Amino acid sequence: MNLIQKITVLLMLFIALILSGCTKTVTDTVTEYKIKVIENPDPSLNKVKVQTDGMLSEVGYSHPHPFAMGNEVLVDLKYYEQHDISRGDIVVFKTKNKKDQDTDIARVVGLPGETVRIKKGQVYINDNKLDAFYGNDSPSDNSDSWNAVALKENEYFILADVRWRGFNDSQTAGSFLKQDVIGKVVGYKIPSINQE
Repeated sequence: MNLIQKITVLLMLFIALILSGCTKTVTDTVTEYKIKVIENPDPSLNKVKVQTDGMLSEVGYSHPHPFAMGNEVLVDLKYYEQHDISRGDIVVFKTKNKKDQDTDIARVVGLPGETVRIKKGQVYINDNKLDAFYGNDSPSDNSDSWNAVALKENEYFILADVRWRGFNDSQTAGSFLKQDVIGKVVGYKIPSINQE
């Protein structure tokens, strides 16, 4: 083998190594880590009491955590009349087959026409890794793997950020229709300490 052939073989091996290490990903560079504090909420926003702690993830909220049980978040019930449901949105949705809880709060991870799969806590969209702060819950004790779910038109896959606490989301209830999504969580108001 001459020098040019050796360089060509080495170059091809190098390229093959790089390509084998690359995996396609679905990214979300729009979704904020935390919902915002709204000091003077618009009267059109509704207060919704948090009933489960599936969104009680450690993403840097100061005390009190807005998604702690019993706290209230601010929801725009008319948001989806003018906007599409997007990946990363935290939504209030209607629960299925729950007599003691009509609604819950979780995050949209899968959109209509996509196939969602969970492997060891990591979300995959159309077999591409969801590269977002909410795409992986592998540190939990229940980093389960689930079969792929193909979403039809008008269907969404909704997951709590802390999967083992998501009692009403797509883990147990399957996909949700657009009409199951009631509104978008847009922020929270820190309760005042000095109440008059």
